Parts: sequence; C-alpha cells; structure tokens
Amino acid sequence: DPLANKTEPGLYIYWHNYELIIAAQGLTNPENLEGLVIVPLLATSTESDQISTNIRKTNALSAGIDKVQVVRFNVKGNGRLSIKFPAFYPFFPPLFRLNPRADIKNIYLGSRFQPATSIDFALPPINALPHMDRHGMAWNDYNNDGNIDIAIVRGGMQGKMSELSPNAKDELMLQQSSGFEDIGEKVGLAKAGCAARQVAWVDFDRDNLLDLYTMCGRKLPPNSRYPNQLYRQTPEGRFINVADEKNLGFKDMGWFTWLDIDNDLDMDLFWADETTFWLYRNESGNFVAENLGEQKGVVNQLAIADYDGDGDLDLFSASRRESILFTNVDGKYQATDPESVGLPKKAFAANWVDYDNDGLIDLHTLRYGIYRQQPDRTFKKINLLEVSSPKTFGGYAYCTWFDVDNDGDRDLLMGKSTKMPDWEKRQRKDKDITELAKYSKSRVLLYRNPGNDNHWLEIELKGAPGNSVAIGAKVKVITANGTQFQEVGQSEGSWRSQGHYRLYFGLGKQDKINSIQVIWPDGQNQEILNPDPDRLLVIEKA
Repeated sequence: DPLANKTEPGLYIYWHNYELIIAAQGLTNPENLEGLVIVPLLATSTESDQISTNIRKTNALSAGIDKVQVVRFNVKGNGRLSIKFPAFYPFFPPLFRLNPRADIKNIYLGSRFQPATSIDFALPPINALPHMDRHGMAWNDYNNDGNIDIAIVRGGMQGKMSELSPNAKDELMLQQSSGFEDIGEKVGLAKAGCAARQVAWVDFDRDNLLDLYTMCGRKLPPNSRYPNQLYRQTPEGRFINVADEKNLGFKDMGWFTWLDIDNDLDMDLFWADETTFWLYRNESGNFVAENLGEQKGVVNQLAIADYDGDGDLDLFSASRRESILFTNVDGKYQATDPESVGLPKKAFAANWVDYDNDGLIDLHTLRYGIYRQQPDRTFKKINLLEVSSPKTFGGYAYCTWFDVDNDGDRDLLMGKSTKMPDWEKRQRKDKDITELAKYSKSRVLLYRNPGNDNHWLEIELKGAPGNSVAIGAKVKVITANGTQFQEVGQSEGSWRSQGHYRLYFGLGKQDKINSIQVIWPDGQNQEILNPDPDRLLVIEKA
C-alpha cells in the first residue's frame, strides 16, 4: 500500500490495485471532510469504524452516466474507505465533490499524493495507466531529445466515451526526467469519437517526420463507424488529420500493418477489414486501393518478412478460422493456401522468427508451435512450443519474439487468457454490466531460447531527427550464402502496438559477413564492409 510510508496528516485518495482508497490519518477537523464520490453500480465498499457512508444507487445522473452509485462519506481522524471496482470497469474515473469547507491543502491525490487543487475532481489524474481503457501504444522519439516517447490510444470505454469526456482522450506522452507529460491535445491529437484499438507511426509522405495512424472502427454502437485517423505531422510538431483526403478514413473494424511492398521507398498500407483484404498502395503520398480477396475469419495478427529470400516482404495473416499466406511477386501480393507450403490453416497468433539462426526464417504460431523452414522454402512442424490442449486458449493469445538477454537468439514472450469473456457478445445482448465482471484470467510466460553454435547479427539503426528509430529503413546482410533482406518494423509482434525496431539475422555457419547495405527512408544508401558477426551492431545514419 503506497500510504504505508506516509505520516503527514491528511485525506489521501488513491488507487491500490483495483480498489479506490479514501483514507484519513491524523485529521483534527472531521466535520470539514464530508463528500461524495460517484462510482460504478457494481462497486463494493468496505469501511472502517472511523468513516461512515451513505450509499444511493441510481440509474440516471445529470452527468449522463447511467447505472452508478453515489457514495457519501464522512471521515474521522483515521478512517478508511475501500471501494472495489468491477474487473471490467477499471477505466471509470471516480468523480469527487468535497464539502466546500474542506481544506484542500490537506487532501492528496493519486499514487504520488499530489495536493488537490479543487474540491471537485476526477481520479485518477497521475500514473494510473491501468485505469484509462488504454489500448495500442506506439513508441518513438517525437521531440528528438534522445528519449523515447509514447502515443497511446484509448478505446470506447464500453460506450461511455461521450459521458466521460474530457477524460476520454488519446495521449502523446513525452518522456522527461521527472516522468511523462501528456501533450496530445496541445499538438492536435483529437479523439473525435474514435474508439481506438491500433496505432502506429509511419512517414507516409517521406518528409522525415513521423505521422500517426489509428484504427477506430468498432462493431458495436454507440462508438461504431468512426473513421480511422491519419495524423500528418507538420514541421512545427503539430498533427492534422488527413485520413479522408488520403483515402484511409475507413469506418470498419480491422487490422493494419505498414510496409513497402514494392520497394519504391514509400510506405504502403495492408488493411484487413471484416470481410476483405486490401492493399492501399502509396502513390506519391496518395493511396490507391487494391482488393486482395475475401477475408473469411477475424484476423488475429499480421506478420511480415521476406520468408522466401527474394528481396521483398511477404505476409502471413493469422486467423483462428482461416489463415492466409500472401506471397510477394514483383511488388504484388498473391494469396496462397498456407498448407501448400506446410503452414497451418488456423492460428491464434503468428510471428516470423529465425529461432535457430540458420538463416532461414521460420514461423511460430499459437497454438501449434514452430514451423521450421526447409531448404526448399517449405515448412515442417517440429512440435516445439506447441500447446497441446486447445482449452488453454479459451480467449485471447498474443506473442512476440525478442532477445531478452542479448545473447544472439530471440526469446518468446507469450500472453494468454484461459477463459474468454466475450464481452462484445454480451453487450450485443444488452445484458447487465454484471456479465462484464466475469473477465478472463490471463498469464504471461517467457521462454528463453537455449541457442546453438550458429552465428548471428542484430542491428539497430539510428536515423535522422524526425525519424530516429528509422521506421521504413531497409537492411541487406550479404554473406557467402546469399543476401538477407529486412525492413525496420518487421520484428513487431505486440498486440496492436509498435516499438520493436531491432532487426535479427541468423547466419548459420557463416562467420564472415561480406557487407551490410542500409537503405534509409530518404533513399540514402550506406554500406559497411566486413563487419564482425555475433554482436549487436548500432548503425547511425551518415
């Protein structure tokens, strides 16, 4: 409990896990510390003998939030009130109103116990990441100060977005020595009804300033059918939504990934909506739609890599109903049955990864494990990291591969839920919010890769200011065995988020590298001759 080390008299209001705590210690004027707090209907309270409550439940409130309860409290010298929130309502900001006679100098808010500035306020204002219905996160040094910043998008808050405004907003969190500061609204990131899920940085117009793309579509009212947002960054660091102008303002639920499909140095958008696969080809900053065929199942993940070694990016669309392999042929995608090359028809999640550093990219799926690539470019299931029981994945499953211990091989981080909440289905039936409290239990597992004797190379690029993480840059590693091609961003495996910019090359038995060729996003070429293998190589733009 963060209050354990506090000794100053006062009223402390903060979160502890999923409980809202109202605690007083050493107060001498209890009559001045009366107040009320509005919380969800299903929240349950526990009070000590020195704090009293009077609870009124209501189905309508002037604030527009239905199904809430008004908890009136009267605090004595060392009283404590604990209000436990339903597990699926962590984003609800408790609304407080204290007695006008209250001395706000003795009232402290949030986990850092910042002094209150008003008798009317909403919690949480500080460091309450679990309580804001946050979804996708995209990492990038926005202001070129050497610190990584975060763009965070928020969902529809179970249809309460308009009622909870102005708390409902997307964020651009600048990293500073004292923590993070949200400047999203200041620089033009408007929520505009977007029940966001996925977000990613991209320099779509090649001006060396990273723009921001957000997926907004939802199946269910009242936040359904809001268009996706493409925020173009101006030289002044502000953002202007140009999604409709650029033909990217979709209103459907979907999943996207950015890649340069035709190696023409501009980033194209692969988009999977509820029925169709699309490629939006970038033609000098404007996007032209290409229908890639029917989408028969909900997409769980999009994974890109040059698996066949021909110098362009292929794509695997993972679905629990019907996965599709898109093979890149001369800058155009051809839909392929994954079983034709030995890959599974169904997958909860999928990542391309050369797990054994033999120079051939393999595919890891949940729940069937690793499919190891053979020299003839087909795949063989090897029963490694397979989850034998389908009941283990009753709900969602996510995974990503990265080198957690920097020993040259990628390790697996996996998150899974064992019971599916299916909250969308329950909302559709308009059941009581009690159903939403039955949230799934989840686990996060880390599998360390034991490695082998194969050689390897990991590369991180340091780009020019404006795109220091070098999103969209391409790297070729040339050895006696041939050329491997990768694009910054293809290592990403996070759930609707972005921030994994390192590249991983397995070299097999080759202990010599002829050269590394970097094609930066602005088209500049840079070559490094005869670099040593078996290390992390950081390459700065010349």
